[in-house]
Amino acid sequence: MAKSLLIVSALFLAVVASVTAAPTPKKQLSFNLCKKSDPNLEKCLKTSIQSVIPDLAEGYPKLRIPAIEPFELPSLEIEHGKGSSKAVSIDLKLKDVKIMGLTSTVIDSLKVDVDNYKMSGKISFTKPLEITGQYTVNGKVLVLPITGNGPCTLVLNDPVLEVKELSGTPFEKNGKTFVQIKKVDLKVASVKKLNVKLENLFNGNKQLGDSMNSILNENWEVLLDELKPAFEEAIAAIAQDIVNKVFQKTAYSDIFLL
Repeated sequence: MAKSLLIVSALFLAVVASVTAAPTPKKQLSFNLCKKSDPNLEKCLKTSIQSVIPDLAEGYPKLRIPAIEPFELPSLEIEHGKGSSKAVSIDLKLKDVKIMGLTSTVIDSLKVDVDNYKMSGKISFTKPLEITGQYTVNGKVLVLPITGNGPCTLVLNDPVLEVKELSGTPFEKNGKTFVQIKKVDLKVASVKKLNVKLENLFNGNKQLGDSMNSILNENWEVLLDELKPAFEEAIAAIAQDIVNKVFQKTAYSDIFLL
């Protein structure tokens, strides 16, 4: 989940930067540069970024942008007590994570402060985000114990992400201005519904497993409250790493035309 959702928060800067890189043999990204002096700069950037998102399905190795369809993450851990819900308290570990649906990203809003190296915005999706992987879980749900390990599927329906702030610090290299991202404040703003399927709960006891899956889906909102803090923390950390890798090769002054 994390690394998948990560690319969404990093997408603005990563995609804008991609125009300066040499194309891969397979494809060439077509991105319209926007002028810093344009009074409709944010509208220009929003339109340009939106147009290139489908082309990132296979990634862009020249800028170290990984494939986003599916987006792969080695592991993700949801630690006990990170969430705000008292009804759900679990340790959930996921590995071999894959996220489908990121090419359906829609840039709903975008605000850019070019001079102060900041941006914010909101992102939604026209398709559900489906997260699959291998899980291990221990804890309690509505005072009931939950244990198990095996394949899992989590589906976020109509999720909205809010990048409250993505900001960096400028530095000079080879006579040009570069930026290092220092802060990524990202939140899962809303989700219409969370669907959960954990296979092989309670050592494969089908009756107990089916009952627990029903309870999880009936109480998806309290489960989401438990999961969100870890998701947001992981997404922000990975987004910061990816954008900084992009900016190691791309000068800030080459992104925004005068």
